[in-house]
Amino acid sequence: MNYICKNSIKILGAAFLCLCIFSCDDNTDTFGGSVIPSSDGTSVSQSVYQVLTKSLRVDSLVATSSDCYLGRVTDPETNATTTCNFLAQFYCLDNYSFPDYSKINKINGLPVADSVEMRLYIKSYYGDSLNSMKIGVYELDSNKIMSENDTYYTNTEPDKYVSKSPDAIRKEISFAVADLSLPDSLRYSSSYNKNIRIKLPVSYGSKIINEYYKHPEYFANSYNFIHHVVPGFYFKVISGNGTIVHIDVSSLSVYFKYTQKDSTLTGIQRVAATEEVLQNNYVDNQNTDNLLKATDYTYLKTPAGIFTEATLPIDDIYENHLNDSVNSAKIVFKRYNNTLIDTYNLPTPNYLLMILKSDMNSFFQNHKVPDSYKNYYTSFDQSYNSYTFSNIANLISYLKRLRDNGAGISYTDSETSRRAKIADWEAKNPEWNKIVLVPISTENSSLGAITAVHNDFSLGSTKLVGGENNPINISIVYSHFNR
Repeated sequence: MNYICKNSIKILGAAFLCLCIFSCDDNTDTFGGSVIPSSDGTSVSQSVYQVLTKSLRVDSLVATSSDCYLGRVTDPETNATTTCNFLAQFYCLDNYSFPDYSKINKINGLPVADSVEMRLYIKSYYGDSLNSMKIGVYELDSNKIMSENDTYYTNTEPDKYVSKSPDAIRKEISFAVADLSLPDSLRYSSSYNKNIRIKLPVSYGSKIINEYYKHPEYFANSYNFIHHVVPGFYFKVISGNGTIVHIDVSSLSVYFKYTQKDSTLTGIQRVAATEEVLQNNYVDNQNTDNLLKATDYTYLKTPAGIFTEATLPIDDIYENHLNDSVNSAKIVFKRYNNTLIDTYNLPTPNYLLMILKSDMNSFFQNHKVPDSYKNYYTSFDQSYNSYTFSNIANLISYLKRLRDNGAGISYTDSETSRRAKIADWEAKNPEWNKIVLVPISTENSSLGAITAVHNDFSLGSTKLVGGENNPINISIVYSHFNR
């Protein structure tokens, strides 16, 4: 008897599994109704509402990032011009040191450097590798150090941090991504990393070395090093158009000679711009007014240019559904293909963050990650040419509670009183239900979990279906208990 019962259970289980497999499809129009028996007293319904969107100019984003960009480009599709500059401090290893004073090479009794240089290592680039750009390199002021406790934005004017001392480093150079001064055997070698080389005066390297022997405590950590030895540099585009480089690492190297036993050796001490110290992007976008005027579509433009703002129709969603639960809320932002076919069309942003407009800056200031409650993350789907947020129901419910609690809504309110309270609160909080689509870059753990989110400072642009004259849809699935 037990044997028969056990096998019956197995057979019924297999039959149920087959039923589940063959009854599934992608159609969610009747989601809930087909899987929740009416005898349970629960009803499911679906409605679609319109969402108004518009392009939003964004001139100031949190600028601190380990991703630095340098160059100037005009978008062939929109004719908008983007210029990227950056400031960088340099990380000094704890108890950084040079050889013993007696062994360092000296001239006239003072330690001297052989040479000193900076290299900006290029992770990727946009544009023609042979295009020439001219940049300026300016030493920062040790009396105006950018503090890691402060927040800096992409419209922060970098020139105010540049040293005005007549002895400060000021240098201008021209570069192209492809360094034709190098032999082809090196340029095409797998071990070669593209970089911009900036030679500095030997006297600057000698100054660093002598500072070490006078004040070794200045080299005990990065804080002391930045405040007393090398405050950092500002890298600025002077002329040229058509190239923006993504700088992976910036390094400062001091070369010197020293003796060891009976030999004279060449030594090197290097510091680099890393995540442990500040790197801040400055972004300037020009000729974007025409993009903001469009009413039949919206834009996403990076870095720090234009985002898409949407107004979620919370009133419409809960009209006639005050006692219902929002089980699902799906919204899709479709992309228009470029109208101009050009070799140098800007890439489409890969990742988007949907976030409340009121939280846009604090999210990045506080180093948050998407929580699928008040903010959401998605990637561009090339197959469907769109960005899909498959379920923002938590955000919809949160916004209704935010409004009702803020307005002081009570279950004893009459409909007239409720509407009056809501109208008064919404008038005082006009952006309460506005969200923004923010292009982002992410850092992930080995398991794929997002560990950090940054504003996307890479070059990108795309046009989305929407605009004030062309609303998009949000699909809502409700459920409620029958009475």
